[in-house]
Amino acid sequence: MLLLLGVPERSVMGIMGWSHTAMAARYQHVTSAIQRDIALRVGGLIWQVSEGPADDK
Repeated sequence: MLLLLGVPERSVMGIMGWSHTAMAARYQHVTSAIQRDIALRVGGLIWQVSEGPADDK
């Protein structure tokens, strides 16, 4: 749930009391919602919409 909220992994570790990243890896799963969000962010970087030519009025 914390990943879905965008909480950084290091913060999740502190909240959950995990001292090793292996524990985080064991309990954190990449959901389809997270995968979709990542795809949209990457797509936005690759396929940025141009502003178009500036109007000289």
